[in-house]
Amino acid sequence: MLRVLGVLGVLRVLKVLGVLRVLRVLKVLRVLDVLRVLPVVVPLALISCASPSSPSPQANIDALTYLLGDPSLWPRGGSHGQNQVVDYTRREVCWVKYGNPRRFECWRWDDQFIYHAVDHGLDGDSNESYMFTDGRWLPRYLPARATAAAPWTLDVSSNDLVWFDAACHVDPSRSHAFPYRQRAWFERNRDAGRDLGVRDTLVLEYQPYDPIGAAGAAEHYYLGLGAGWYEWERSGTLDFFNRLPGFNVAMDRSVWCQAP
Repeated sequence: MLRVLGVLGVLRVLKVLGVLRVLRVLKVLRVLDVLRVLPVVVPLALISCASPSSPSPQANIDALTYLLGDPSLWPRGGSHGQNQVVDYTRREVCWVKYGNPRRFECWRWDDQFIYHAVDHGLDGDSNESYMFTDGRWLPRYLPARATAAAPWTLDVSSNDLVWFDAACHVDPSRSHAFPYRQRAWFERNRDAGRDLGVRDTLVLEYQPYDPIGAAGAAEHYYLGLGAGWYEWERSGTLDFFNRLPGFNVAMDRSVWCQAP
């Protein structure tokens, strides 16, 4: 009983220090064990209160805290329905789109990178899909001071696009070298809509390019802290999936060509 009361007392202190927000994010990653993490979190909180300056240049943030949304905030609606499906064994997150179990996009992760695994949710309700041979998409750990003016960058110059037709046969006419560039940064206190509120946001910019020609249009992905992917933009076209509630649509993994 005394131990419980002691923990409750510490939690009240943590609430004042704003650390419980961090613990809620850890819960999403299934690593929350209050009695184990308090000895680490409390000293960090006290240091933070004593020195309210920005994170050190060496500090890195686990991108999964932005990529994986709290299950209570899914599924969602907006411009279209979208549901988050996380598989911790595969180290994979998928989003089922348009209320259709056969339309989805999946990313995977390891200790170094987050990878684009497949896009099976193409416009026009197509049964076709594509994947990348490289697929590096985001760093697993992003510098805390990354900004739009000084972002994290990566040139994925040796990537190929592999296009599958509706029967899961590779289409040679649409499969080719496909380099792209990535930039990523944080935007503090960004408005994610009335249901998700104001949240720190990880912004990912993806831009394919022709090695001997011009770059294609850039796409922007907005990932909210503790909320996951909630907005997409390209050439002024905005796509929102930030409204609660949505339809809980399961994913039909059987249509994934060459699924890992």
